[in-house]
Amino acid sequence: MPYLLLMIIALLAPSRTHAEPAHGTIRGIPSSTEVSISETLQGSFQPGDLLLIRDQVQGEILGYAEVTSRSPGSPFILARVRSHSNNGMIRIDDGVESIDLSDFEKSKDQMREGRHDLVIRGKRFISAKYKPQVYLGALTGQTAATLEQSELFFGLGLLGYGINESLQLSTQPVLNALGEANFQVKWQMIQNEDFRISLGLEPRYNFDYRRLIGSFSIYWDTFSNSKFLTYNQLRVTSGESELYGRRTSAEFSVNYGYITNRWNRIIFGPNIDIQRETLGGLLSYQWVWDHFHSAITLQSRDFTNLKFRNDGYLVYLDFWWRI
Repeated sequence: MPYLLLMIIALLAPSRTHAEPAHGTIRGIPSSTEVSISETLQGSFQPGDLLLIRDQVQGEILGYAEVTSRSPGSPFILARVRSHSNNGMIRIDDGVESIDLSDFEKSKDQMREGRHDLVIRGKRFISAKYKPQVYLGALTGQTAATLEQSELFFGLGLLGYGINESLQLSTQPVLNALGEANFQVKWQMIQNEDFRISLGLEPRYNFDYRRLIGSFSIYWDTFSNSKFLTYNQLRVTSGESELYGRRTSAEFSVNYGYITNRWNRIIFGPNIDIQRETLGGLLSYQWVWDHFHSAITLQSRDFTNLKFRNDGYLVYLDFWWRI
């Protein structure tokens, strides 16, 4: 209830005024990952500043660059290109402008359209709206993305910590409370503009039944276009469990993530239980704030089982924070 009250107050609070962004123009492209920029009189850029790159004709956002230094012996600023949309080419005379992504209220006028190609890695202290989703829900699991270095994740279904940008440790607190100790190591082995692939290993031990269960997961996210992202997961579980008995089982899921203009997410897709030969799926709407997330999800393990229970249909709420 206190969190709900704080959210209502935040939504009803009057909008804040913010300083106008500094502007500049790309004057050179010294390498495939660098641009040189001249500043205007409206402000100056500092090393570490994040810049939006805009097309010189239509003003569409082409990506981000991060200020690194001034070119030796020249008035130009050097910036490293952090991300680049596939829909356009960065050219000389394209415009740049500073942007503060730490708070959605500060950046929403510049970021009027939610786009997966504008989600950015390597920046811990930015709004979660602009970060890749690492988690889809308590019963849905994770994605191929990992937490930023030293980033913390608090949720009803997951507690996590980013060792670095590619390695993440996590545990499921509900299972721990029920007497089943567990943890997961997730390693992101590939990350590029088209896809990312991660491997996950999760041992679990049930103290009541003295059972050891191990799960191995392969996650791969593929970028369809600026509005859609595909989350794929193959999960193999070996050991003794209440659901399958003593055997090895496998599940495969394909979930599609749509990003709204307010940078919220709609997740939907099928789930195949290979061992039980059943087809299920989910539909989830996720609200994303600067740190807090909430989601409402309709999920089914078996579309043919028209009952609201664990092996049929479930509707649940989920909440989590990224700090």
